[in-house]
Amino acid sequence: MADTPTATAPSLQALDALVEHLCQPPTGPSRAKQLRWVAGELRTALERGAIPPTAAASLTALLAPATLAAYLTAAEQGLLRRKPAARPDQPSPASMRVREDCLRILGTRADLPVTLPERERPAVVLRETVTARPRSILLGHLESATRPGQSDARTRILAIVATVLDTGCRAGELCALRTHDVDLHHGTIRLTRLPQHRDPHVPPATETIALSPTTRAALRHWLTARAHLTLRDPARPPGPDNETTDALWVSIAPSGHPRPGLPLHFRGLARAYARAVHDLNTDMAGQPGWHPLPRRMEPLRRAVHLRPDDTAGPADATVLRRT
Repeated sequence: MADTPTATAPSLQALDALVEHLCQPPTGPSRAKQLRWVAGELRTALERGAIPPTAAASLTALLAPATLAAYLTAAEQGLLRRKPAARPDQPSPASMRVREDCLRILGTRADLPVTLPERERPAVVLRETVTARPRSILLGHLESATRPGQSDARTRILAIVATVLDTGCRAGELCALRTHDVDLHHGTIRLTRLPQHRDPHVPPATETIALSPTTRAALRHWLTARAHLTLRDPARPPGPDNETTDALWVSIAPSGHPRPGLPLHFRGLARAYARAVHDLNTDMAGQPGWHPLPRRMEPLRRAVHLRPDDTAGPADATVLRRT
């Protein structure tokens, strides 16, 4: 396909303005990156003649059904890549879903109907969840292992795993937790659900979940360790006015930084979890009924189911508890 100059195309100018507006908060950085990626692909499709030249006329023409069908076909065939792919004949189902989601968002914000072609969707294969027996053994291990005097890293991962077992939360939801979300007096945690493919313009749901005694103890020990890690001024006592961050999970010894106590983000959390699971699988090898835990959090969290807490009073009717 020969490239065609498109710098002054009215449709692309309107698209760029729309995307810049959409990428403002509350749209998250990941979705903003996806929107800019799709806008870039539409520009490439017009330059390379992968979509009808009439798409240059207006945003309405660019988001017309025939144009979008041609764009998605070209994208699926790998014709819009800037760099050659390792396997151009193997389109990513996740990437196609992202493209479709972004096109719908663009159409909604522009108040234009978006009609997407029907595609054969591959079956979604979920990883097996962690079964009840290993979870029961893990809970017992946490109960015996949760005690003062351990390393900060061990204290942190025990609290993280215990929180996942009580709430079934995602890694991103863990990273979003703040210290004020934990109420050890009432034995609850407030969790903001951040599911995949959520609409950034719809307020996220917040749940209050009852904590087991094991998780309460694990969080209590972690909060004690965390207070020293996040201390801003060592000459003053720990407290909310003397800490570097209110993030619940913080770094122990961050690479490339002079001090600990920085908020733990997704990749840091994933690495810490994978290391701890490796150590735990080594410790638990040979235990009757134990199967090695996966190095990703997803199979563990998907095994958790919540129900309304029947033991809570009327004022706490929305409290959930692990089944």
